Amino acid sequence: QPISVPDNDRLNQLRKGEIWFSDPAKFNDPFDLRPVVKNLVPDRWCQEPAFEGSMRRALASLLGNASMYQGAHLIDQALFSEFQAWAGDHTEEDQAWDTRLSRALGSRIAQFGVVCLTPQWDNRLMWAHYANEGKGFCVEYEVDWLQQTQDVRYVPVHYMSETPELCVSEAMFAPHQFLQRVMASKHVDWAYEHEIRLVSLSNKGRSVALDENYVRMTGLVAGYAMPEPLRAHLKRVAEQLEVHAMEMKAGQRGNFHIGMLA
Repeated sequence: QPISVPDNDRLNQLRKGEIWFSDPAKFNDPFDLRPVVKNLVPDRWCQEPAFEGSMRRALASLLGNASMYQGAHLIDQALFSEFQAWAGDHTEEDQAWDTRLSRALGSRIAQFGVVCLTPQWDNRLMWAHYANEGKGFCVEYEVDWLQQTQDVRYVPVHYMSETPELCVSEAMFAPHQFLQRVMASKHVDWAYEHEIRLVSLSNKGRSVALDENYVRMTGLVAGYAMPEPLRAHLKRVAEQLEVHAMEMKAGQRGNFHIGMLA
């Protein structure tokens, strides 16, 4: 977290049992959770006109068991309705449907909120880029990914040399794989972050209460350059939250170590 200022005291905004899910639209990376989604079937799979009719019938069969199909975390009621309309329609032009489905998937993905985490507490670039050159602070969490809920997913990020193109057919017929690729794909330029993220499929730009068996705040860590008045403020907030107050210290040989905040 960057340094606190009078009109944006992020330390005081922390609440026990809650965690902030950011809006990816405000991320530094303009491609993060904003994938290119379109119908790639004609170019990459089959150009036979009759093939699309077969796909519609296949999807209609899957949609016949609504409860099973909506068990896929990606599929909400709005997206289910759009897929249902596509499967039963034989009149609207394919190009119009391609645009409509791409927009529907984009709208669903735009509902996602993200908590960005890293297991590397001594990552120099992370402190420099996200904690105001060490003047800010870090929030420490314990996460038990085996306890993840249907709405909040635990996602280790995969770094790629190119941002993937996604096909509408993947969302229809393999929604679990489509969802994972949307949530977990970032360009290799960001690999220094070693990011693990929590993705909420329905909450963004707000604090969300989570089961402490899944995600639990355990400490606040003052940056190595945090000024003294804020260090004291961080310690008071940590006491209120009943978590550890710690500090980063820069060693003489270019390394960091962490200890309790005096």
